[in-house]
Amino acid sequence: MTSASSSAKPPEGAPPTGSAAPSVTPPANSAPATDAAPAPSNGHREAIAGLPFRQLPAPTADWLRHGNTPGESQPVVLMHQTALLQINAHSHSRLDCELGGALLGHVYRYKTGVVVEVKAALPAVSSDHGPVHFTFSADSWARLHRDRTAHYAQLDIIGWFHTHPDLGVFYSSDDVVVHSAAFTQPWHVGLVVDPVREEAALFGWVDGALRPFDGFYELRERQPESVVPWRAVRTTVWDRPYGPEPAAEPPSQIVLPRSARPRFSGRELGLAASAAALLLSFFLIVAGAQLLRRVDLLETTILNLAQPALAQSNALTCPDPRLRLLTPITGAGFPVGTRVALVGTAEYPAARRYQIDARPVGVETWSLVEQQRGDTRLGQLAEWDTTGLPAGQYELRLTAVDLNNVRLTDSSVCTVSLALLNE
Repeated sequence: MTSASSSAKPPEGAPPTGSAAPSVTPPANSAPATDAAPAPSNGHREAIAGLPFRQLPAPTADWLRHGNTPGESQPVVLMHQTALLQINAHSHSRLDCELGGALLGHVYRYKTGVVVEVKAALPAVSSDHGPVHFTFSADSWARLHRDRTAHYAQLDIIGWFHTHPDLGVFYSSDDVVVHSAAFTQPWHVGLVVDPVREEAALFGWVDGALRPFDGFYELRERQPESVVPWRAVRTTVWDRPYGPEPAAEPPSQIVLPRSARPRFSGRELGLAASAAALLLSFFLIVAGAQLLRRVDLLETTILNLAQPALAQSNALTCPDPRLRLLTPITGAGFPVGTRVALVGTAEYPAARRYQIDARPVGVETWSLVEQQRGDTRLGQLAEWDTTGLPAGQYELRLTAVDLNNVRLTDSSVCTVSLALLNE
């Protein structure tokens, strides 16, 4: 745990404070992926190469460091005090529920690296939030775009922020899915703030995986001291999907002393067991309903946020949202030997099974990757083990089939293209 403004030291490898601006290093592997899906895509390499070159907005003597010096594989994130004040004010406006919004600014290359400059933050007004979740509804996302056009037309959406009031700062599994689906560019960042504990952490793509950043910088354009009380803390990415917790196994045998054995008749014990079963069923139904609601909220968030990106990628080759691979995004690349997690939705009427196949581009024959029974909404559908496969371009398809493994005639086919790369 480090001080919120521990020093004005520029990034490692930079000249001394007050002289030339720091040398920043671009992310080496910047494809959208979780720890289970590393490596950059050719499209992201091209995206970084297409960024403009710019000068830094101020000498590094005017920078305050939050946390540790950013690692070589991280973009340098420079947040204006104006943006920090906006985030801090919004995060304290409600402490009984999570809040969020968009980070606005510019991303550019400076010398050999990438700089993410956050100039402003726009709160998202949403009625769909609670103590442990925040959702960008369709209305709130549309209003965000209207507000950006009205007040910050010259700025781009380069990330998002949200709060964890008195929960600590980390990326939950929901946050991982939202970031992976909606903020897929190698420079997209996510800020989590706990306004109660006064902690903060940034997340983004590092070496092809979604990870917490070592630190970031504050531009002192308003005052010499930091405008926020946050401590930049060491944290983690919690990427285990939501699911019911496994029930604890009962002990194999319980023996009561004779004096402690209850004196109940078999009928009384039977009634008590029935009542307990009914009570347990009730709690399971309530818990299941809550879980489904969280999945629905998360799916709504992803589709609202990711619509522009999906319109240019997976949605074109996966037109039916009931049969869609959300991640990885088509065009992504992975090193040979990677176990690629395929996340999406398979929920088609009358489908008896769902099948995922793969083949090299130009080859007619498909090879089965995985087949599953039952519907899945916004979860892992399969894992593609690329061990032993040659490098090259591949296609993966998701289909709904009948009992004879024949595709349902009225269903569409979801196909994505991926690249396997030699390391």
